[in-house]
Amino acid sequence: MPKSFHVVKLANEALEKIRKANRQNVSVKERRQLMRDRYVLLTRRKDLNDFDDQIKLQVWTDKFPLLGQAYELKEQFFDIYEAESFKEANKLYQNWLSNIPKELMTYFEDLIKSMNNWEEEIFNYFNSPITNAYTESLNRLIKTMNHVGRGYSFEALRAKILFTQGYRKVKNKKKFKEVEVTFGKLLPDQFPIWAQIGYEWVYEEIYGADFSTLTKAMEEGSF
Repeated sequence: MPKSFHVVKLANEALEKIRKANRQNVSVKERRQLMRDRYVLLTRRKDLNDFDDQIKLQVWTDKFPLLGQAYELKEQFFDIYEAESFKEANKLYQNWLSNIPKELMTYFEDLIKSMNNWEEEIFNYFNSPITNAYTESLNRLIKTMNHVGRGYSFEALRAKILFTQGYRKVKNKKKFKEVEVTFGKLLPDQFPIWAQIGYEWVYEEIYGADFSTLTKAMEEGSF
């Protein structure tokens, strides 16, 4: 199952819908606190290293049982990514689907619909473990660069991405080598005068800029 942002985000969006639905059942102060603590609900349990964050998660899931169930469903959905085979992943998904209570089904309907529509493509990841993370990273880089440039033309944006000075990869290659030999006149009692001059021809192969290099430069603000 590919760790695609477009699939994973639907599980988090379902949790967000339930969090927002519970805002009307709390005070204004609690509503603001629940908004500030939303990151805890969207974080994997195994990644909650801070003890305070673990307490916050416990408080909100105890206060709102449906929110707690939704959090567990989100975690179980992510666990599908730990499967080592097509068969295991499919079994985990079917179990996950059967564990959704009726009260939460409407919140997860977008995720379920996406899984139904793209089930073959999603689970084929286990046969060919390739993700679209590289493409997503490149798309983000291009959008950021276009925003900074405030409306580059397509040609200018393409050149900026591929041929930025200092970032592009250039490799010199020998095309061929030619040797020219010149002989002088033969003079009495002297050796012949001759000169051998070598000419080395080279050409450049330009590969554009490596995407990881551009991404790093953009994040560091040096692009």
